[in-house]
Amino acid sequence: MKKLPPWTPRQKLLIKIKLKQEAVIVLHYNKIRLTRRCVQSILDAGYSPGQVYCFDNGSQPEVFQQLQEDFSLCHHRRIEVNQGFAGGFNRALEWVFSAGASSALFCTNDTMVLPGAAEACLKTAGQTGAGMVAPLITFIYKPETIDAIGAYFDADTGTLHHYRQYGLPELLDPQKDYMPGTALWIHRDTFNQLAGTDESFHMYWEDVDLCFRAHQQGIPLARCYSAHIRHGGGQTVRKKPLYTTFYFLRNRVRFCKRYLKGKTRERVLKMIYEELMNSGSIWQQKKDQRRLGYLEELLKEFPEMIKMGPGGEKGDT
Repeated sequence: MKKLPPWTPRQKLLIKIKLKQEAVIVLHYNKIRLTRRCVQSILDAGYSPGQVYCFDNGSQPEVFQQLQEDFSLCHHRRIEVNQGFAGGFNRALEWVFSAGASSALFCTNDTMVLPGAAEACLKTAGQTGAGMVAPLITFIYKPETIDAIGAYFDADTGTLHHYRQYGLPELLDPQKDYMPGTALWIHRDTFNQLAGTDESFHMYWEDVDLCFRAHQQGIPLARCYSAHIRHGGGQTVRKKPLYTTFYFLRNRVRFCKRYLKGKTRERVLKMIYEELMNSGSIWQQKKDQRRLGYLEELLKEFPEMIKMGPGGEKGDT
């Protein structure tokens, strides 16, 4: 791993000045215990309450009120209706940047922020010209294990994978890399240039799409091993497996349609279609009407294959 040079006195002064315009955002929805732990970790890491923005993505009013009381010196805002991760991400960053922040360390509420995370991201961005920076994310209960230090899209299979090793290049590969929305640093100019996430995704794959659009527009993306975030591991969505699976699968199809080309696109979409049809056969046998209902919605993403069976052959109709 290439180590960054130590800060000069001038760099330390500039970082201190810029940090006054740096925000740390927590996106949360209902799970107050997780949000309390996350916000407290940010304050314990040395950030002032005035730098902390808690964005409530449609929680029950009593959750919002209690957090206002618990962290009265931090900033709080709530929207009435949950807008999915994509909408919550956009509303939170719009709020923070309109308040004057020049950049932000964004976190979901099942994370914990360690000291120096925002400073390290800011330094990496300054030295690489990156508009977004992926921090080192490890697991809360296994802090020696990496959850992600950036991630990549495998175009051969249409699947996503996290990088989980040390020593990777500082800049992300513009052909395949992205950073998970669990935690990331983003500059205001980058957010504005990209117009945030595509809210048609609602949840899942919007972070991949955001990064791929940044690559297309020539915005460098970087990773920073010195910026440390700990992650609880998907605790924000664990109780809705069917709901989240639907959006993950639907958006996988939409992403592949948007970014894959030619024979690769055709092959991957056919593979996903066959996977869904095979699952459908199992659900049909089990008479699982709920999952079959989701399957019916997912198959609408494949209008060109509706007349094809699981093997991809044309039917008799």
